[in-house]
Amino acid sequence: MTEFAISLTGQPIGKVRARLTAAQTALLEGKALPLATLIHGACYNGLLDDAITMARWQAQRRRFVFWEHSMGQPNLKVAPHVADAGLGARFAPLSRQETEGNSHISDFAFETTR
Repeated sequence: MTEFAISLTGQPIGKVRARLTAAQTALLEGKALPLATLIHGACYNGLLDDAITMARWQAQRRRFVFWEHSMGQPNLKVAPHVADAGLGARFAPLSRQETEGNSHISDFAFETTR
C-alpha cells in the first residue's frame, strides 16, 4: 500500500508507505482463517485491526459481531473479514472458540446488529 504525501503547501513530497495493521499482517502471513472455513454463528479469537478480541461470524451479512466498550458501556459493533476490500476496521479470525458465559453475544443481538 503506497500513498502520496502532500506538504502543507499542497506540493507532493513523495511516496509514503502505509503501516499495516496486525490483522493485515496476519492475513499476509497466512495466520487468518480463510472465509470459506468460517461457520455461521461460531465465535472466533482474533485481531480487530491491532486489538485482540473475540467476535461471532454472521455468514449472511459476511460480518463479525463483537462487543466494544465505550465510556464503560458495552455496544455491539460489526466488522468484515480482513480479506474483504474497503475502508474501516477489519477482523482477522485466528482460532475458533467455544463461548464463555459473560462474553456471549445473544442470538437476538447477533441477528439484529448492523
